[in-house]
Amino acid sequence: MLNTIFRAVIGAVFAAAALPALAETPEDILARILEQDGGPGVMAAVVQDGEVVWSGAAGLADLEALVPLTGQTPMRIGSVSKTLTAALVLRLAEQGRLNLDADLRELIPELHTPDDATVTARQFAAHISGMRQYDFGNYLEANNVFFHPSLTDANAQFFDGAFIAAPGEEHHYTSIGFNMLGIAVERASEMEFSAALETAITAPLSLDHTMIDHPLDVVPNRTRFYTRFPDGVTRNTIWRDSSDYYPSGGMLSTATDLARITDAIFSGEWLNTGSMDAVRTEARTASGEATGYTFGWQIHFADDGTVDWYGHGGETNGAYAVVRYYPEHDLTVAGIMNANFVQGEPVFFNAVSEELARLFMEE
Repeated sequence: MLNTIFRAVIGAVFAAAALPALAETPEDILARILEQDGGPGVMAAVVQDGEVVWSGAAGLADLEALVPLTGQTPMRIGSVSKTLTAALVLRLAEQGRLNLDADLRELIPELHTPDDATVTARQFAAHISGMRQYDFGNYLEANNVFFHPSLTDANAQFFDGAFIAAPGEEHHYTSIGFNMLGIAVERASEMEFSAALETAITAPLSLDHTMIDHPLDVVPNRTRFYTRFPDGVTRNTIWRDSSDYYPSGGMLSTATDLARITDAIFSGEWLNTGSMDAVRTEARTASGEATGYTFGWQIHFADDGTVDWYGHGGETNGAYAVVRYYPEHDLTVAGIMNANFVQGEPVFFNAVSEELARLFMEE
């Protein structure tokens, strides 16, 4: 009798082991991000062949009030903001209001370059302007706490002495450079940056949840922002006023909006041929060195030399964000989390940009 029971149990175990594992779903990926990263909330979206084929959100937008996160909750996107600023510059260029290859000092005469050299919007957008990045060892420079009524006022300190190389000579990732593009946008469009963004991008594309992260405005449903500290505890993030860096890191959006604008940028229908060439072509320094960046986008090549993906990641106080476009599959994935880490590497970036993408490549 015992042998019979034992054989039955063993048989059941082997039968169960032989069953195929249940495939992970997009919702499973979001749940795993929350479990492993410990963030309050996360959202993601997928666009394929021009259509939103999936979107989801999990967790909380507000830990104190226990407000659930939804796909319509505006969240900080950090440096993914640069992709929208790049698109805005391209749209102004298409309208004849801004020349990508002219000296940007025609719009910003206060800007002083090494040896009075020409510096262009194209160089700023590809991070070969020679302008430096923020000094993250300088707390107030990297974490602005003052409201600035204009981008010019906020960035005047960088008009002189912020170049660490001659324009075009070297690749240096620079958020400050994208703030310069924002100033150029304001002067070329004769609008405040937020109005130019709405006029050229968010309104025409019906991106209802994408805007600047204005620290004084009442933004319906805007999430709160959190940071996971080295002791493993998630707390309210360190205060940062975004008015100094809307163009480079100070925007709000949703995963669905990010996926849709990315699809518009790379679909070949929204931008003209010249703009499409700019976002799809890797920039090179004057000596011919490849940079890994196009006009506002990181570019990654497959082993055979074809483009694997275009993308951008972002981190700021209380947020991670990522967006990636896979041209072979005409597939865009985007994700945002309302927390960042003081130390450690989140699973968020890989889970959204690669694991979530693979689910839809395999369908």
